[in-house]
Amino acid sequence: MNSLKQSQDSQRELSSAVSSLQALQKNVSLSAVKDTPVAFTASITSSSDSWSGDILVFPHMITNKGQGYSSSSGKFTSPRDGTYIFTVTAVSYERNYVRLDIVHDAVSKVSTYSTASVSWQTGTNLVVLELDRGDAVWVKRYGGQGYYTESVPLTTFSGFLM
Repeated sequence: MNSLKQSQDSQRELSSAVSSLQALQKNVSLSAVKDTPVAFTASITSSSDSWSGDILVFPHMITNKGQGYSSSSGKFTSPRDGTYIFTVTAVSYERNYVRLDIVHDAVSKVSTYSTASVSWQTGTNLVVLELDRGDAVWVKRYGGQGYYTESVPLTTFSGFLM
């Protein structure tokens, strides 16, 4: 009878230790995700005087911590909830104008405009957004056409988690 009680006590202690280890593992995993940086800068690698698409895809990755930006779709997908900062800078091609929007889940949030009055004008804007995990942010052409860049990028899209 005494050995049965000792066995039950040992089983309870072991079960408690396993539960504590599982809770610790969960906390460590959550902490690792929370501490993982999310930041990207993507750029255009060649100029175009006639681009008139919808989403401006920035194919060249300068930084992509957290792997949130897709250089094939042109969209950033939030890996977790939080406050993010996004910026876009575009240089118009010669005397073309281009107006771009930063879009959050199909809603334009801010615009940038590079005028056609003189060659190679720069437009830039920045927005702070509250994102949920899975939200998408991208750069959309609102009007105009073309963009310019050089070997060191001029036309870029960046974002990061605060």
